[in-house]
This record gives sequence, structure tokens and C-alpha cells, in this order.
Amino acid sequence: MQTRIVAEIAQGYEGDAGLARLLAHGAVCAGADAVKFQLVYADEIAVPDYEHYELFRKLEMPYEAWEAVAEIIHRAGKDFFLDVFGERSLREATALGADGVKIHTADFFNTRFVRATLETAPYVIVSLGGVSTQELEDFIALHDVAPEQRVCFMYGFQAEPTPVECNNLRRLGILRERFPGYRFGFMDHAAGDSDHAMTVGFVALGFGIECIEKHFSLDRELQLEDFVSALSPHEFSRFVEGVRNTERALGTADLKLTAVERKYRKTAMKSVVASRDIKRGSTLGEEDLSLLRAGKEGTSDSFHSVAQVLGRILARDVRRNQRITEEMLI
Repeated sequence: MQTRIVAEIAQGYEGDAGLARLLAHGAVCAGADAVKFQLVYADEIAVPDYEHYELFRKLEMPYEAWEAVAEIIHRAGKDFFLDVFGERSLREATALGADGVKIHTADFFNTRFVRATLETAPYVIVSLGGVSTQELEDFIALHDVAPEQRVCFMYGFQAEPTPVECNNLRRLGILRERFPGYRFGFMDHAAGDSDHAMTVGFVALGFGIECIEKHFSLDRELQLEDFVSALSPHEFSRFVEGVRNTERALGTADLKLTAVERKYRKTAMKSVVASRDIKRGSTLGEEDLSLLRAGKEGTSDSFHSVAQVLGRILARDVRRNQRITEEMLI
């Protein structure tokens, strides 16, 4: 299964319906599998005297504006995701046909709201930013979250931007070991203009994540809200291509040799050959055998270890440098 690539708009639409539509269109054209906005109502997030309350108020858009955004994304065959922060935004996300919703770290301990979200949404992303492993364990027990549920726990956090050394991606491997069968993802908040803008996410793929969030903006130079970790449309397209190429490189965890590996084995490995002319009926000893490449390719019945034929008896004469095969032996 391919990793789901989520274009994280967050608050980058700045409460402007036209800008929200442009961002939705740009993200689907850039190759995102899902596009996610924060569905903000200030009174669901903060008290009126909170320092960013007025910013939250400016992010509020009418229901009809969100309908237009959802239509753009769904018409393109992509998933429409929303961050929700309370009963109103959850209710509207459901009415808008959101394919998934995200529970922000802010609501990780909001038990009633979390329970309602898990019961309502078809797919739930749970942010683990700033959440301890024990708290995750308690969350799973409290809400009776089963591995087969469509719940994805998203590792990562936003430090505007997050320094590369603070990602601690190895934790993803530990989390998957501690919570076998559960779905995990990664929130990539590397600086959009840094050398790590692409590579951090690619490394995270190696830990078997189900989805990855990457911030998206029309142009970082516009310095729209949440631009710091964002990629432009062209950069995001390159990111999508890089994710798919990395997935191909990761391949399968099945340890059985592939056809290509078997072909390499045939051409690369030395085969057991006779080190001298040997008569039929002879018992093979070490002095009779060598390991050499013989012919353009080995064969499926070649021996690649002298120990495999020591003590075997020849059923016919063999010449020096002739490959020893099973049909020659008794």
C-alpha cells in the first residue's frame, strides 16, 4: 500500500475563501493524495483574551466556502481532510463529507470530544506532538482503539520550523514495535527552504508509516500563514515524486529472493568445478574440486559450496573445469 501524502494547508488559507480554493486546486495538481485544512471556530479553541484569539476569528469561513473547497478536492478524486476542534467543526466536517479528520494535540485529553470524533469520522488522525508514549498507551486503553480501526497516530511536532535534529525518527520504529498493528504517520515540519525539506520525510518512509503530512503553500515568498514548513506547488510535486521513488527503493520486507536477485546469483556466484580430469566411480575429495565462475551464467543446479559435494561419487567421467551438477553424482 502506498503512503498517503497529505498536503497540509493548516491555517494557510487565512480565512480567505478564494485563497482556500486556490490552495485546494494547487495541492491536487501537485499530486497530493489528500488535502487538509484547519476548520477553525475561535470559540472552540481559546478564550477571548487569548493572544491569538483574533487570528482564529479571522480564519472562520462560512459553510458555503468550505463546500466549494470540498468540491474541488473531491472532483479531483482526492481526500478532503479537516482538523476539528469541537462539536461544531466536527458536525460540519461530517456534513461536508470529509474523508477524515484530525484531532490536534490541543484536544488529545479532551475525552468527550475525542470519543465523539472516533465514533463519527470515517478516518481519524491523532496528533502525538508533545504526547508521551505512556499517554498514548493510556489513550488507546481509554478509548478502546483497536489496531484494525481507521485511526492513524501522527508522530512529529511543529517548532516553526522543526530543527532536523529534533525529529528523532528512530522513535517511529520503537512506536511500531511497542504498538504492533497500529497505524502511524509522520508530520514533516522541516524548514521549506532548507536542505532537509525533502529528505526528512523520505527517511521516515523507512519506518513503515501509513501517511505523511507536508505543508503546502502557493509561494513561500508570500509568507502566508504556516508558510515556514511549506513547499511550493513545484516543490511539492518533486516531493511526491521523491516519496514514490523512495517507496520503490524500500520495496518488500519479504526475505525470499526476487527474480532479479536470483538472476544476479546465477551470474555472480562461483560454481563447483572439477580441478582435474576425474574418472567415473571416484569419490570426490577437496583436491578434486575448485570454485570458479564457469560459462556465461551459472545454472539452477550448480553447487556453490565444495562441502555440498564432498564424499559424493561420480556417475560419469568429468573433465577439468567442468561444472559439477547433481546429475553427475550418485
